[in-house]
Amino acid sequence: MIPRRDDLSGVDDFVAELVFARRAMQRHLADCTLCGRQITHPRRPSEFDAVGYLEVNTCTCIRPAGHDHGCWCEHDIERRV
Repeated sequence: MIPRRDDLSGVDDFVAELVFARRAMQRHLADCTLCGRQITHPRRPSEFDAVGYLEVNTCTCIRPAGHDHGCWCEHDIERRV
């Protein structure tokens, strides 16, 4: 028989940690200078113009200047640059 433990973290704890981390990053981003690199990515869900070409979004990076990881846009899409 396996003893029951009360300190197990579940999916709801994991989701809460992600939300708190995202809020902390947004607060941090509001306090400093932003990177501002241009990011181009396809729209979600995929949209096509009248000619049939895939429409794209052009966003700016919202991470702080001098970041070490890939750029991140307001649509929560991360790109390595």
